[in-house]
Amino acid sequence: MREIEWPLVTINILAFNRKEEVSITIDKIYNELDYPKNRIEIIVVDNASSDGTSDFINRCYPDIKLIKLSVNIGISGWNVGFANGRGDYFLVLDDDSCVESGLKEAISYLEKKKKVGVLGCQITGGAFTTKAMVHLQDWWGFIGAGAIIRRELYEAIGGFSEWIFLYSHEWDYGIRVLDSGFNIKYFQNCIVDHRTSKINRSNYRLRKFTTRNELGIIKSYFNGLDKILLYLRTIFWNCVAERQDGIIGIVPIISGCWDFLFLKI
Repeated sequence: MREIEWPLVTINILAFNRKEEVSITIDKIYNELDYPKNRIEIIVVDNASSDGTSDFINRCYPDIKLIKLSVNIGISGWNVGFANGRGDYFLVLDDDSCVESGLKEAISYLEKKKKVGVLGCQITGGAFTTKAMVHLQDWWGFIGAGAIIRRELYEAIGGFSEWIFLYSHEWDYGIRVLDSGFNIKYFQNCIVDHRTSKINRSNYRLRKFTTRNELGIIKSYFNGLDKILLYLRTIFWNCVAERQDGIIGIVPIISGCWDFLFLKI
């Protein structure tokens, strides 16, 4: 495939108070990404950072499309990148994740497989990896630190659900993808390193929002006895995940359940 034939890829990066990390990500894109530079558009959505992220990007990377939000809207900040991107595909990244290799191969695959709406990349590093996955297996979700979304899919179903502030948005989106008639595949040969900065991350918040959002997803897409059983299963497995912390480990789960009771979807 000649360089001029490569489709445009919008790299959609969501940033929040990690200007050093987003700098590493951008530098890796510029210097190491295996894709024609003239077929890449970089968008950074600054989710109301208070550490000078926007000023830093404006000063050091003036050619990047920067969108600064006045309020932190969580994962739906990526939707702003979708709405403003021109690409045929959207490469979704955290501010602390970047493609190490395989983007050309991934895009070539998507160009041939028109019904694949989301291609989940191989994620290395961090708490959530894809080490148990098999190349090209069907998936009903993906890991949001590194995935490629087809523009036609976004135009058909929109972006991530705004009620999900953090965590589990991939599973909600995955259900919507499959319901729309598109597929999700795991692509082992496109590798994304998730450096997983500890800034703005805590296990308490992870478990609280995961519990809340998984219950919300069940409420949205399931009915009857299945819904009740899935509620119980979700609470149980989130408790199991925190068993090493003993009784104190169930506090974020209780908090997530409480928030769920007042959740408007």
